[in-house]
Amino acid sequence: MAEQYPNVTLGQYKGLAVTRHVRPVLDNTIQQELAHRCRLHAWYTPTDAPAKRGDKVTLDFEGFMDGKAIPDSRMEKVTVLLGTGKLMPAAEKAVYGHKAGETFQFDFTYPANFRVEELSGLTAQFTVTLHAVAEKHTPAPDEDFARKCGYDSLEAMHEAIRREKQAIHEAAADRKAGQELLETAGANLTVALSQKRVEAEAQREYRQLELKLKKSGIPLDAYCKSCRTTPEELQASYRAIAEKRIRSILAAKAISEAEGIVAHKDEVEAEYRRLAAQHDTPEAEIRKVLSPDALAAAIVSRKVQAYLLENAQVTSVTDPAPAAKAPKA
Repeated sequence: MAEQYPNVTLGQYKGLAVTRHVRPVLDNTIQQELAHRCRLHAWYTPTDAPAKRGDKVTLDFEGFMDGKAIPDSRMEKVTVLLGTGKLMPAAEKAVYGHKAGETFQFDFTYPANFRVEELSGLTAQFTVTLHAVAEKHTPAPDEDFARKCGYDSLEAMHEAIRREKQAIHEAAADRKAGQELLETAGANLTVALSQKRVEAEAQREYRQLELKLKKSGIPLDAYCKSCRTTPEELQASYRAIAEKRIRSILAAKAISEAEGIVAHKDEVEAEYRRLAAQHDTPEAEIRKVLSPDALAAAIVSRKVQAYLLENAQVTSVTDPAPAAKAPKA
């Protein structure tokens, strides 16, 4: 059943004042990105040296218990990067120090609550054949690397990275300012909100917090004490957040209708593709979680925020760089 919206009267939503806070691009950020790009261009060469963390290895392994092979435990020509957690810790530890061509064994005790009940708590012997070991080589962040990446110089590469990071920070500042403007437009609405809906939203968020704390083993009173609040004040804050969220939703809908802002079908389809790529998830799975109407509403909300920003009194400031941490004594 379609959601029922209350009648609203828009207040001021054009010409609102907002300050865009833009994060500075730090030199350290440039260096980190450059190092990341060097790692992306790393290559591997075969080595006769013992396997170590960071090497790429190709191996077979199979588990045995009482001299008999464990069903479905054999894997052949598996290639993994050591140190990434792709192998179970006992297997990875056993591989370290061995060379290509070697065959060796290690013992592994299954957890008491292992998913295959008949193996729970038992110790198996695994045989590993190490077919190949390849050593990683990471290029230096120098002039030669910059030219290989298509830049005239290392300085030019630095400046290009700075521009890219600056654009990301500017976009983030726009999103934050747009959200603030939509919240202000929501606060300016005249509407009789359903307190039942507000309370339901607040309780849903509050229960999620309780479940999260329970899973982490943190008592609610201890959490409140660390946040210098009480359960009652916490619930009141969730009600205020829920009301602000609902008002923003209503404002986005009302402004989109007043200004003719819509989400087109091709935009919705493009958003499904973007989300699938972003989360490395099949598009069909995204569609199970997000309906076209929900996605269209999100797109309209973003468009409304952009519209509000275009029609706002905007002051842009670059935030100061965070203070450097004092060295430990």
